[in-house]
Amino acid sequence: MYNLIKTFRLAIITIFVLSIIFLFAKYLFLPILIFVLAMKIFGRFKFKKTVSANTSKKKQTTEDNNVIDVEYEDVE
Repeated sequence: MYNLIKTFRLAIITIFVLSIIFLFAKYLFLPILIFVLAMKIFGRFKFKKTVSANTSKKKQTTEDNNVIDVEYEDVE
């Protein structure tokens, strides 16, 4: 008798978990599928950012200014 109750309890828990998964999958499958397809379509196009010579020089000088060169001495 106890094995029958364990079987029903396992069946109810399994049905509950699968129904929760089904409810989430039903509403999320289509948006996820659309998102994946859109990313694949956009992945075929390669977009490159154009960089002018003035901005690249400014970027290099600011990177050089951020470096701090210090020599440490031991305190006696």
